[in-house]
Amino acid sequence: MVYAAFILAAAIVVFLSVKLSEYVDLLDKTTNVSGAFIGGVLLAAVTSLPELFTSLSAVLLLRENSLVTGNILGSNLFNLAVLGICVAFMFRGFSRATVGKHFIWQLLTCLCVYALIALPVFIRFFPKLGYMSIVSPLIFALYVLSVFCTPKSEQAEEKAPTALSVKQIVFRFVAAAVLLVGMSIAITYVADAVADKLALGKTFAGALLLGVTTSLPELVSSIALCRRGNFNAAVGNIVGSNMFNFCILFLSDALGFRKGSASVYPFFRDGAAGMQTMLLLVLGAAAALFAVVLVLIKTRAPQKKLLGHVSALSSGSVMTAAYLLFLILSTTLV
Repeated sequence: MVYAAFILAAAIVVFLSVKLSEYVDLLDKTTNVSGAFIGGVLLAAVTSLPELFTSLSAVLLLRENSLVTGNILGSNLFNLAVLGICVAFMFRGFSRATVGKHFIWQLLTCLCVYALIALPVFIRFFPKLGYMSIVSPLIFALYVLSVFCTPKSEQAEEKAPTALSVKQIVFRFVAAAVLLVGMSIAITYVADAVADKLALGKTFAGALLLGVTTSLPELVSSIALCRRGNFNAAVGNIVGSNMFNFCILFLSDALGFRKGSASVYPFFRDGAAGMQTMLLLVLGAAAALFAVVLVLIKTRAPQKKLLGHVSALSSGSVMTAAYLLFLILSTTLV
């Protein structure tokens, strides 16, 4: 019964994610709002809400603050692997697509966040502002900066014919988003029940089941957008989702003030959670760095097709391999 519920919930999430990607593509083609903003802020916030609710549940209900960073970094690494798969398998479409130059700065901002998180992870007793780590408000500031740097509008190309008006598209987008949030929360709890049923270890179950199920909306919507040739919105969805996830660390740290609560940023030598966080931190930063190289080559040398193909295949493969390597190391070292 649990397995059937998991499959059904996953199927509904996939369907809603495909519809959301369709509405995002329509909004991009029928309005002057940039696809980067629609994908990187609106869609990214919607598809990242499962990570928000699971992280807040860990802090407020379970009082397991140390699980938050692993969940967020795991989802971010999976998101970059999704982008890597899309780019590697659809490298010809990626070479023909347009990708905004601002993604370079946003990905560099992601690397800055990884560097900030590394401070309390590798330095025990890192300074705090009261009960909150000093890095948390800095992470929030970087998220606000990334949203501010996202272009809000773009020159409209030739309007695509559609049977739906902009108001109808927006209404359907909002309705699908609300349903997706509800189903994403449901599938998270069902995934936890499946993990208990299969007697999986917490670390591996969190990385595989929880990380994948909370990132399922990003996976499906990004693949659907890439299949439509809208790589700009797809990259925006992944990068925006990762930045939104980092913002969740700030919220979790701000709410995790109860006496006796563990730090949101576990020290790398403190058990399985610390080791897992260290692995995700290093591999996530490496994947983000290759994403920077990918977008840099794409935007700086768009006319060099061979270089674009090679960079898409190589960078996409490395970004995917980083997540697979984490799964291997988390089962052997943790």
